[in-house]
This record gives sequence, structure tokens and C-alpha cells, in this order.
Amino acid sequence: MPQAERPISWTPLLATADWMSPEVRNQLAEALDAAADEIPEEPRHLTAWTDRQDLARVGTDTSGLCELAWAEYGMEIAAPFLDNEVIRACLAVPADQRGTPGRYKPLLGEAFAHTDVVPDFVLSRATKGGFNALAYAGLTRHAAVLAHLLGPTSRLSAVGLITQAPVERMLQRAAAGQPTAQGALHLAVSAEVWLRQMETTTTTSWWEVSNHVAAA
Repeated sequence: MPQAERPISWTPLLATADWMSPEVRNQLAEALDAAADEIPEEPRHLTAWTDRQDLARVGTDTSGLCELAWAEYGMEIAAPFLDNEVIRACLAVPADQRGTPGRYKPLLGEAFAHTDVVPDFVLSRATKGGFNALAYAGLTRHAAVLAHLLGPTSRLSAVGLITQAPVERMLQRAAAGQPTAQGALHLAVSAEVWLRQMETTTTTSWWEVSNHVAAA
């Protein structure tokens, strides 16, 4: 179903919603309703809420990438835009003023204009680099591996989180270089790999020790 025809919701639906069985979709909808009911106060502006959610997601992803880069390559990644003072300064600006339709990255431009800290071509850039060609080349090259990973024996399929017909059609489109929901595919592959790894890794248990958490 086209996104424009879907009911308005707080949570945008990815293509993975169409890959789930009806039973799992209903369970997920009920879980979202229950979580929404527990929110003590609805946000006055949706932008403020989504910005904080996006910030938490980016921070978590960056933290994980920093750990991987250090552990695998001994490389330290700097993330100055996630510095606490930078975040506080940005969030001090009303949500509806942090971005404008006619200007790209207005806060960054105002903060670093005429400072020589950030090159002018970065501040004036209105687009991002595209990696679609590389992504589709990878999807084409590894189409058979992905088809096996997300096939009938997949762990996601066993619990109804994906169904075969739409996933097969999506992988066929990807292998042919046709437009594909790459973000949704990435999430499905990550979840499938994680579930498979859980079967072969040692069980971890968590408990609270004084003021910190320990694992074994």
C-alpha cells in the first residue's frame, strides 16, 4: 500500500511492515498502542520528539561504530557534533527553527560562518554523496547469499517477521538493480544475522552489582 494511503501514525512504516504476517502486524500494533499509553505527556510539537529520537539513534550507532573501529583497526573516530555542549546548544533553538525549506543546515552555517573551521563548500552544500551504485552492485553480487539467508529456513520467517513472497520479489528487484527498500533490507539482514549468532554464542546473564551492571 502506498505510504500516502496509510493511516497517519507516529511511527513511519518501513517496507518490513509489508513483509510480516498479519498476526505479527497485529501484535506489533498492540505493543505500540500500549507503549503510547504509557507516555505521561504527549509532545507539543512532533519535531521536538522526532529530533530527540533521531539523536538517540545516531548516538547509539556512532558509539557502536567507534567501538568497532577501535577494536578492529585501532582507529579513533571523533564525533564533535555529538558533543554534549553542541547538542545542548542546538536543542536550545526551537525545533521549528532548526531547519528551513530554503536553507540546508542553517545552524551549522550560522555557527561556523567565516571561521575557517568548516570549509565553505561544506557549509553551502545542499546534497549528500550517493552510494546507490555500490549498494546495488553488492546486492547483485550477493543475491544468492541473501536469498538463502532470508529464505524458508530463516529465523525471521519462522516467527512470522517476514513472509517469503514479498521478500523474494524484493531480492529479485535488488539483483536486477531496480529501486529497492535498502533500509528495510538492511534491518532484516541485520536481525537475521543477529538471531543466527544468538544460537552459537554463550548465554549472557545480567545482574546489578552495587551501582553498576555486571555480565557473565
